[in-house]
Amino acid sequence: MSHHALRITPALVLTGLALALPGAASADVLIGCQNKTNGNVRVVADAALCRVSEIAISWNATGEQGPAGPAGPAGPAGPEGPAGPAGPEGPVGPAGPAGPAGPAGPAGAGVKTVAGIVNNTGTNNPVTPNGFIAQRLGTGVYQINFPPGTWTSFPVMTVTPFGINGAQGNAIVTAASRFGDGSAQFVINMTISGSGGTLFDNAFMFTAVDSQAAP
Repeated sequence: MSHHALRITPALVLTGLALALPGAASADVLIGCQNKTNGNVRVVADAALCRVSEIAISWNATGEQGPAGPAGPAGPAGPEGPAGPAGPEGPVGPAGPAGPAGPAGPAGAGVKTVAGIVNNTGTNNPVTPNGFIAQRLGTGVYQINFPPGTWTSFPVMTVTPFGINGAQGNAIVTAASRFGDGSAQFVINMTISGSGGTLFDNAFMFTAVDSQAAP
């Protein structure tokens, strides 16, 4: 039996390789010539530039995209940016519940008040302010006089028994007069509680209020 060896010359190998490669380099494909002996590669513009001692090779200019790498650590917080423009006004919210009533305020303009303390002898108590004159007309009967210009309308008088026996007495305004010059006069009777009107001497406090006084 005879054997026949098939020899392929380098020229045929290069010819076949040249048929498989693109002729010239482009933006997508690079052309190179690899030395058959030492493997060195040089880049050329065209496969036809490869020598007899070299093999023409090619590779894509851009390789395939690799897998995504792991996420890096979070960076430091950046500086606070400038305030943005004000947004549009929102809708009106529902009314809230009513709050508790506040304390009574002081008397406003147009209200005049004169208050004082009268001793059981009918004299003004030393701590009482000026603005009136008191006197005792008889047992348990007292009179308070306000000078001209005190009132612009008829004042309202409130009287309260005062002192050691104050809890046992009643204070009753039995007469009241206001005159055109702004003066006024009040008569107060002090009676023993539950006695049927028995008069007795006792100190008392009073407050006179003119709600229509000029500011």
